[in-house]
Amino acid sequence: MKIDVIRKLTEKIEELIESPRNQEILEAWNPQARRTKDKWRGTPFLSNKAKTVPFTVEPEIPMWAKILNFNVKEYYTNPRCYFEDNLKIMIHRFEEFQDFTPIEKTIGIWLGATFESSLFGSKTIFMKNEDPWIDREPVIKRYEDLNRLELTDFYKSGLMPLAHRMYHEINELAKGKYTVVFPEWRMGPFGVACALRKMQNLLADILLSPEFVHKLMQFITEARKEWVKERAKFLGQKIGKGDLDDDEVNSPSLSPAQYEEFILPYEKKLCQFHGGIGYWHSCGDTTKLLNSIRKIPKIDMFHIGPWTDLKKSKEVFGKDTPLEKCLMPTVDIQLASETKMEAKLDEIRGILDGTSYTVRADGLQVINSVEEDIMVIKKWTKLACTKLRIE
Repeated sequence: MKIDVIRKLTEKIEELIESPRNQEILEAWNPQARRTKDKWRGTPFLSNKAKTVPFTVEPEIPMWAKILNFNVKEYYTNPRCYFEDNLKIMIHRFEEFQDFTPIEKTIGIWLGATFESSLFGSKTIFMKNEDPWIDREPVIKRYEDLNRLELTDFYKSGLMPLAHRMYHEINELAKGKYTVVFPEWRMGPFGVACALRKMQNLLADILLSPEFVHKLMQFITEARKEWVKERAKFLGQKIGKGDLDDDEVNSPSLSPAQYEEFILPYEKKLCQFHGGIGYWHSCGDTTKLLNSIRKIPKIDMFHIGPWTDLKKSKEVFGKDTPLEKCLMPTVDIQLASETKMEAKLDEIRGILDGTSYTVRADGLQVINSVEEDIMVIKKWTKLACTKLRIE
């Protein structure tokens, strides 16, 4: 029965992938290497070359689980569920939300935000209705604990056995018809350091023991490089551009001077190692850090979170770097009136038009009921189709 379900889903994907609408959607995005990300993220063409500024709608996995009636823990730990549920998500989003996420024969394996820290001993807690949580207990309780950490084992550390099982079994289910992308190391060194030491401790360490912080950041950076080399060897591929998921990098948690001393040197090393950063992301307020982040030599797309100033982002990155503007899911969409939705979209266009940018309705969770929240999301997508259309 399960095989029959997958067969029917893949037949539907075959139908949608060749549809005129999917072909139009693909024209809004630059061609890109197949990657594994928490969500589909495309790099847009310049807005004056496209018919519409592309926008995407992205409920979080717990919301998708309620929409499509699946178990979140099984999604992250059962290869068959992961493959089947991702096919369902692709079809439902394409047919119901009518955004600019294309249908592609790619299954990127993403095991949650705890993946990288698990490689150093952090425990991952899987739950029925929530995304994976990281254990509250720090791996590094005392400075000397860092000396006991070892470089990660590509096959045995943390969630790696699960990653290999997911990759192997999904490939078997896909039967060569889909590109299955092995998990990537996406989290920036500072985010991993926060997970291992806990953020409040690490921020205190910056003031009290800067030598320790540099030692920790260097260790994590080198561990990532070695892991990425092993991944490339395992897959028989060249090392490609890397992403930096940097939610912990924000102000006022960090000053520009602290970012430039404790984080920037290691992100520049990773930029050089990967041959560029494909995507730099922080949901936090990075307004005061923008000029410092700009010192990373090559970023293909820069994320603008809900709290980061749009005008400043355009000034610093907009001339030569595609921008991803992410909305506040509650204030800008789920709890917003139609008038406020329109005003927000008008504000974004008024500032960012003339740059290469995309708009994301991201971080969506069920806050009223599934039916009510879906209705509001559909209302927003209809407005976005009108407000973001260029012709």
